[in-house]
Amino acid sequence: MTVPVSGHDDSEPRNKLRMLCLHGYEQDSNVLRTKLKHHMAALQNKVDFVFETAPNILHPYDIDGMDNVTRAEATRTGKTLGKTFRGWYFLKSADPEIIDGLENSIEHLVAVLEEQGPFDGMLGFSQGGLMTAIMCSLLEHRYKQLGDQCTHAPFKFAIISSGYKLKDTRWQYLYEKPISTPSLHIYGVLDSMIHVSKSIELKHTFAHATEYCFVGTHFVPKTPEAIETISEFIAKFTNADE
Repeated sequence: MTVPVSGHDDSEPRNKLRMLCLHGYEQDSNVLRTKLKHHMAALQNKVDFVFETAPNILHPYDIDGMDNVTRAEATRTGKTLGKTFRGWYFLKSADPEIIDGLENSIEHLVAVLEEQGPFDGMLGFSQGGLMTAIMCSLLEHRYKQLGDQCTHAPFKFAIISSGYKLKDTRWQYLYEKPISTPSLHIYGVLDSMIHVSKSIELKHTFAHATEYCFVGTHFVPKTPEAIETISEFIAKFTNADE
């Protein structure tokens, strides 16, 4: 489900950037929209935010922190959760890492780009940050997973908060070539969910990366300084190709 904040008409000149925003694991577009309400208010004259929900519905046995008895029962009965949780992928095995659902998410986002685009950039938080990097790589290098139907150009910029890389060996080709999309990487030094080292590792796959490091945990910072950093970063791409 795509949640646009404002309408979009390709026939009208655009004075604002359009940014596709991807939520974290076990969340959805409405959750991220709430998390970014301060950013949206501050940047409303510069950016149109469009929020997208991941296509993969998680089951109890996919959820981190659920006890083994509950997981086993859920696997046996096929039960779902009372509330719908979403993910851009889910783990089939942690060691070695084997994931599932990523192909579905790529196909889903390609459709969003074609139907709702063009977009100037992407913003992703946590697993959404990982997905943002993947889409940047696919659009730049036109890997086969992108499909022949995608005509969207590479993004002008990417903002990745608490992002990280996949370890699944089947997807390592996505990181073999430097990603040239200008990027801003945001991470908290106290993040215990996605350690700062993982976010820095992802940053190093981008050829033109900048960073904003803050004292905090697993969230997108909303301090005036953080929002100003984002504002200054995206200002470089306003009307860049128009």
